[in-house]
Amino acid sequence: MDANNRLNDLIIVTGRLVELLKRENDALQNHKTSIVHDLLDEKTALSRVYETRFKSLAENPEALQETDPELRAQLKPLAEQVEELMGENAKLLRAVIEANRRVVDLIAEAVQNQQPNAGTYGSNAATASDGANASGRRVALSLDQTL
Repeated sequence: MDANNRLNDLIIVTGRLVELLKRENDALQNHKTSIVHDLLDEKTALSRVYETRFKSLAENPEALQETDPELRAQLKPLAEQVEELMGENAKLLRAVIEANRRVVDLIAEAVQNQQPNAGTYGSNAATASDGANASGRRVALSLDQTL
């Protein structure tokens, strides 16, 4: 494959990656985790192809000089845009992961606080803080681990 075709492929892949990152960043900002999940496979595939194609050009920069200047002019702003969107994406993902971790910690703390404890025994041989219904205060919990 000649250098112009490789560069054209990289432009196409980069453009698709830009669009995907825009959609994912929007979904992350608007708390639409199902969209983020749906985009994951495509993002992984596009990122691998982008990295492979970009790496081959970086390893052989003289081949880039042999390409059509118009194609190079198309690629440069796309590459800058991908870099900016990837930085934003990483920041948004860190924020979502941290928020989810905090929610899980709060839920775990609430569940732990709901667990019956031994308490102190009263004159009727029952615990003063929990009584006969201590086991009835337990909370059922399920956790969606999407992110």
